Parts: sequence; structure tokens; C-alpha cells
Amino acid sequence: MTVLELALKLMLFIVVGYVARKIKVMQDGFDKMLTKFVMAIPLPCMIINSFNIEFDPEKLLSTPIILLMSVGSLAFVFIAVRLLTPRLKSNDMTRTARFALMFTNFTFMGLPIVSELYGPEAVFNYVIFTLPVRIVFYGGAPLLLGNGQKLNVKETLKKFICEPVVAVFIGFVLYATQLQLPAVVTGVIQGLGNMASPLGLILCGSIIADANWKGITKYPCVFFVVLARLFVVPAAVLALFLLLKIDKQTIQSVIFYYAMPVASFLPSFLLRYNSEAVEARVAGGYMVVLSTLACIATIPLWTLILQWI
Repeated sequence: MTVLELALKLMLFIVVGYVARKIKVMQDGFDKMLTKFVMAIPLPCMIINSFNIEFDPEKLLSTPIILLMSVGSLAFVFIAVRLLTPRLKSNDMTRTARFALMFTNFTFMGLPIVSELYGPEAVFNYVIFTLPVRIVFYGGAPLLLGNGQKLNVKETLKKFICEPVVAVFIGFVLYATQLQLPAVVTGVIQGLGNMASPLGLILCGSIIADANWKGITKYPCVFFVVLARLFVVPAAVLALFLLLKIDKQTIQSVIFYYAMPVASFLPSFLLRYNSEAVEARVAGGYMVVLSTLACIATIPLWTLILQWI
């Protein structure tokens, strides 16, 4: 798929979601139901299908390296963000900006895009890479965004042990044992997995449709965060991986975690863990919407950059 085709495909799926929401085909609450469906069925099927590749001992041995890359790069970004992010007008706004710079929409956008660009082998690397991210994303949200309330360990564990994570372990077992499922079952898994990409992008379109753009100029930090989220952070991590002499194929399959827009769950996390931070939640919503819209242009750009390295 060419860069132009990818950009057009992204745009059209997002437009479908936007229009469907505007003309009330997607009514209030439908997007939440669709999110649950995608998380529970198509996305896990895509993950399991990504492990349906020829067994390679070297790939199995590379798994610890990919996990180390994930943990190391996340620590690198965390430290850099803490040191370099300017103090904003409130602690809540500062925490929101830092969270937005660390965590991306790695599920609904990252995984489908890596699948479209590089195929199942790259998805294999990507799902392994995002396992530690998922732990910190769900487990760390109350600490990174909250106002000091106690962490509900049981609830956090329940969120971590969700369908996509379970799918990783199922897929890994199938890959390591080379257990062959019946052809009809494999076909259904593949068909359902193919739904994840368009549905995820349609959901992004519905988020954009619900946005109120009138107040965005009240939050200059939104533009700073989007610029850093889509350009500065992925460029810094790419430089780190190149400095460490990570092979090009592995970089291509994992760097898109950092090139994705702000995590769509950010406003929901703020509502849950710091409900009094109203301004921060509004600004976080703008960060999600604007970065999602801008990534239509930046994802093809990063695709070209990764071809040149």
C-alpha cells in the first residue's frame, strides 16, 4: 500500500465515522457499545491472527529484546517529559499534558495501521511491545492523573486482564506450539480481525464529530502537546533506537506506538480519577481530537521517514 493510499484510506474511514455520528446513525451511547465490541471481538481476533506466521526461533528469542525496548523507551519518554514539559497554569493541566505525551491511541489506531503497513509479522512485534505499555497505561493512570486517591488494585488488574491481553497469550501459545486450528476457525478469526481497522478508525471519526471547536484557543497547551506528541516524541525515540542500532524492521513495527495520536481514554481517565479537574478534562479532549485529525497527515510522513532510515 502506498503512502497516498494509506492517507486516503485513513481519511475516508474517519469521515465515515464523522458523518455517521453527525446524521445520528451513531446515536448517543452507540460509540461506547461499538468500542466494547471492537475490544472484545475484532481486536483480539486481529492479535491472534498476527501470530499465524511461520515459526522462527529467532523471532521467539527476540521477544525479550522487544519487551526491553518497550520498557526502556517508556522510561526514557517519562523522564524526558518530566524534565522538559513546562509547568502549566495548574498541576492538573501539567499532569494531563504529560500523560498525553506518554500514551497514545495504540489500540484503535496503532495496531490496525501497523497491520495495514507491514503485515502480521510486524503486528507480532507491536503487540509484544505494547504489553508493558498496557500495564503502565491502566495501572499508572490513577497515579499520573489522580488527585491522591487510593489505587483500586482489584479494578486495575481487571482492566489489565482484558480481551486484547488474553489474545496475546492465546496467540503466543499457538505460535510457540504451532498448533493448527481448523481452517474454518482460522478463516473466521481472520475475517473478524479484518474488521478491527475500519471500526477503530470509524470510532475516531465519531470522536471528532462530537468535538466543540469553539473553545480550543483558550488552551494553547493543546497545540504544544499535539506538536510534541506527533513529531518530537517519536523523533526522539527513533533517534534512541537508531543509536542503539536496533534493526530497521523491528523499529518500523514498534515506532508507530509513539507516532499515534493522544490516547482516546484520556478524558475518561480524568473523569474517573480526578473529576474536579474540569478544565484539564476539556483540554485533554481537545488533545485527543486535534491529534487524531492531524495524524491523517503525519502517519504517511512517518511512513516515508521509516523507509528512508
